[in-house]
Amino acid sequence: MRKLIIEILLGLSLPTAVFHTQLSSLFAAEQPVTKQISFSIARDTNYNEKVYDLSRATIRVVIFKVRDHKQIVVWNKVYDTQLLREYPTMRNALKQTVTVSNIWDRKEKLYVTYYVTYNTNGNVVKLENGTSLAKGEKTGSLFIGL
Repeated sequence: MRKLIIEILLGLSLPTAVFHTQLSSLFAAEQPVTKQISFSIARDTNYNEKVYDLSRATIRVVIFKVRDHKQIVVWNKVYDTQLLREYPTMRNALKQTVTVSNIWDRKEKLYVTYYVTYNTNGNVVKLENGTSLAKGEKTGSLFIGL
């Protein structure tokens, strides 16, 4: 009889302990995390033809976090306008890594958006693209091809 009572108590206490551990981790205080975004900029087309002699591009990269539908810019850089053929090739791509601290992973999401403005003889074309880092992701990368 004693053995049966002990087995019943152990059988009831084990699921209770597991449930308590899962529940306490759910309500544990969140700590801010640090995330890194790496990006590279390079031309992926040969712009040595005469038609591109006066074609230029300007690149702007913006990193922002979103919380409760509010955007907060955490990093913003505009690269100098250059002739398309002056941008580095894929082999010599311009590379940069940006570290963003104090991200509340449960409540905030990190986005990277880049804008490329092409200008050829006064004709302007603007392109926009980007990526995001989801909850739990600590690093991300982005290629900006011209």
